[in-house]
Amino acid sequence: MFAEHEPWFALEDKPAEAEKQRRREALLDRPHVMDYVLGELTNISVQATLLSSSQVYPLLTGTQPNLYRAFMCQVWAHVSVTGNAGLLHPDTHFTGDKEGPLREAAYRRLRIHGDFVNSGQRFFPEPVGHTAHFGVHIYGQPGDICFDHLSWLVSADSLRLSRDHDGSGEVPGVRYRNGEFDERPHRTRVLTVNEEVLAVWRRLLHEDDRPVSQARMLFPVSTAEAAAIEALAAYPLRLAALGPQVSSGFHESGAKRAKLIEYNRTDPTTGKERQPAGWREVILKGIQLGAATPIFKRHDANTNDPYGINLVGLPPDFVLDTAYVQPEGRETAYRAAHDRWIDHVELDRLRADEDAVALAAARVAAIRGIPKSSVDAIAVDALLVEESRRPCVDFYRLAWRRLIAPNSERALYAALIPPGVAHIDGIESVGMPSNRLTALVSGFWASLPVDYYLRATGRSNLLVAGAKVMPAPERDHSLASALLLRTLRLNCLTTAYSKMWAELFDPAWLDEEPWACEWPGLPPLEKVTPDWRPETPLRTERARRSALVEIDALVAVWLGMDADALVAAYRGRFPVLQKFEAVTWFDADGWKLAGNARTFGQRQAKVSWAQLMAHLEEGGPVPEGYVAPFYKADRVREMREAHAVFNERLARAKTEGAR
Repeated sequence: MFAEHEPWFALEDKPAEAEKQRRREALLDRPHVMDYVLGELTNISVQATLLSSSQVYPLLTGTQPNLYRAFMCQVWAHVSVTGNAGLLHPDTHFTGDKEGPLREAAYRRLRIHGDFVNSGQRFFPEPVGHTAHFGVHIYGQPGDICFDHLSWLVSADSLRLSRDHDGSGEVPGVRYRNGEFDERPHRTRVLTVNEEVLAVWRRLLHEDDRPVSQARMLFPVSTAEAAAIEALAAYPLRLAALGPQVSSGFHESGAKRAKLIEYNRTDPTTGKERQPAGWREVILKGIQLGAATPIFKRHDANTNDPYGINLVGLPPDFVLDTAYVQPEGRETAYRAAHDRWIDHVELDRLRADEDAVALAAARVAAIRGIPKSSVDAIAVDALLVEESRRPCVDFYRLAWRRLIAPNSERALYAALIPPGVAHIDGIESVGMPSNRLTALVSGFWASLPVDYYLRATGRSNLLVAGAKVMPAPERDHSLASALLLRTLRLNCLTTAYSKMWAELFDPAWLDEEPWACEWPGLPPLEKVTPDWRPETPLRTERARRSALVEIDALVAVWLGMDADALVAAYRGRFPVLQKFEAVTWFDADGWKLAGNARTFGQRQAKVSWAQLMAHLEEGGPVPEGYVAPFYKADRVREMREAHAVFNERLARAKTEGAR
C-alpha cells in the first residue's frame, strides 16, 4: 500500500528497518495517504469477515477464505437436482490443514477432477507462472465418494481421452522421455478415488484422527505410483515418535527490527562483505544448502547457477559466507533469542547424579514453600530437564530449505549443519535425542523415496507439523550402519564435523561396507579412519552422486518399497532429475560433464560437451581438462543394482534375527 504513494518502498533493495519506519510515519502524516490506507484496510477486513461468516459460508469457517471458495459454495447451492456444474479454480482446499469439511463436501460432489499445470503459459499468460496448478472440476449432487482423478495434465486431450485409452504403451510421467511435458492420454492416468483410496492417503499422511472422507488429496501422475504410495503409507515409524526438537530460526524481518541480525553490507573501505571467522558467525539462507551438502553455494548465488562451491579443493577449516551478521554489542541478546533444546547427554548425566537430583529437589521445595520430603519426582525431573536446555545452535542439526520445489531436481534440500550456525526462517532445523539419530534422519531426507513422499503429498512448505509426520529411521536397524557411512561421508566436509565423525565412526565399516554397486574407478567407500581427515568426505561429483544413488535404494528397501515401485516413483515425479541424468557423464577423476547448462559440471566450459560428444562418437580428442575413460549415468540401472544388494542384506539380517 505504501508503494502506491512512495515508490521507494518497492524499489529500494534491502532497506534498513529504521529507515522504513521513518518513511512510513512520514507518509501517514499526509491526510490523503492515511485515508487511502484506512480505506484499503477497511475493504480487506469487511471482505474477510463476510467470507468467514459461519451463517453465510459455513464450510469456510476456520479456513483461509477467498473468493474462489465462496463462488464454489454458491454454485453447489444453486445447481439443480439433476444437473452438473463445471468449474475451473485453484485446488488449495484439497491439501490444507483446516479445510477438511470443505474437502469432504467437494469429494462428495466431484465426478471428475483434472489437475492441470500451466506449462509454457499454454492456459494462462503471465503473471500466472508456468509452474502454477489449477483444477478442472465436474460437480453433481452429493453422494458416495467416487470420482475420476487425473494429475499433472498439460493438455485437454489427456483429460478427455484417457479413460477410453486401451492402456497400451509406455506409462506416462510428468515429462516424456526427458523432454517436454507428457501430453499423451493414457488409461493409467485415471485413478478412481473412493474411500478405500482415501484411507491409504490418510495413512500416508499419518492423520488417523481425520475422517477418511476428509483425507488430503494426493496427485499421482499414474496408477503405477500406487505401490510406492502404499509402501510409504504402510511404513509405521514417523519422526514425531523419536522426540525431535525443531527450530524455525530467526524470523527475518522481526529479527532485524529487534536488532538481532542485520545485512552483511559491503565495507566501503575494503569493498568486501565481512567474512565470518568461524561457524558461530554464520547465519544461513536456503540457497546455501544442497542435498546432503551443507556447503553448497554462496548466499548471493543465483538459483540457476550450476556451479556452486568446489568441494574438491575445499580447505579443512572452510567457513561459509553469510548474508547476515550480528550487530555489534548484541551478542548476549543474540544467543538468548535462540530456541532452547534439551541436551539429552546432559540430562542423562543429571538424572544419574544424586547430588544434582537432591539439589533440584531442594530448589523445588524452596520455590513451592513445602518440605523437601513432599516434593514429587515429576517436579524434580521437570527441573532437571530445564537445567539441561541449551541454545539450539550448540547442537549438530539437520537443516532444510522450508520451500518444497517439486519443479526442480530435488524438492527437499536438507543437510547436516555444525554447532554454532544460525539460520533465518527460510530454513528449518531439527535435532534428535542423539547425534546418531540426527545423522540417520539426514540420510533418510537425502533419499529419493522421502523426496517423493513430499511430491506425492503436494506440500509447498515443510514446517514443523509436516516434518513430524515424515517417515523416520529406527536407530538400530540392520541397514543403519550402511546409511550412516554414506550420510556422514557426504555431509562431514570440514573439521567442524570432526566430533560427530569420531562419535559415530563404526569399525565394522572397514570390513563390511563397500560400495553396493560396481562403480568403475571409484576409491573404496570403506577406506576411512576413526578420526576426521581431509580425505574423509566424498568430494568428487561422481563419488557424491554414487553415494546418493545408493542411499535412494537403501532407504527404499528400509521403507519396504520394491525396485519397481522406486523406479515408478522416479519416472513419474522427477522429470528435471531425469532430464539432467540423461545427459550426464563423468571422467576418470570424477569430474562431471553435462549436456544441460542447468547442471554443468564444476569445471565444465561451454565447449566441453561438444568435445565430449566428438570424442565418444567420432574418436576425437579427450575434452580439455578431463581424463578418459568416461562413465555414463544410468540411475534406473544403478538403483536396481543397489536395491538388490541392500534387499539381500536385509533379508539375511531378518533370517539371522536382526531387524
